[in-house]
Amino acid sequence: MIDAADVEVKSPVEALRDEDGIFEVSSPYGHIFQVTCRRGGRMDVRELAEPRHKVPIRVLWRIRRINRDAA
Repeated sequence: MIDAADVEVKSPVEALRDEDGIFEVSSPYGHIFQVTCRRGGRMDVRELAEPRHKVPIRVLWRIRRINRDAA
């Protein structure tokens, strides 16, 4: 389960598969996405920000829970 603290993972899809809620997901290149998850594998993804870097600034993706109840 992903709590309010940031979590770093190799695959955000695997990490969010059984989650409910709204998450902010940052790619290694700086893309920022809002991901709404519903238990059972449904995910809606909306890009919030363009990449800020041409080369990865880190290896892992970063996930932060925004809201648990809104999904």
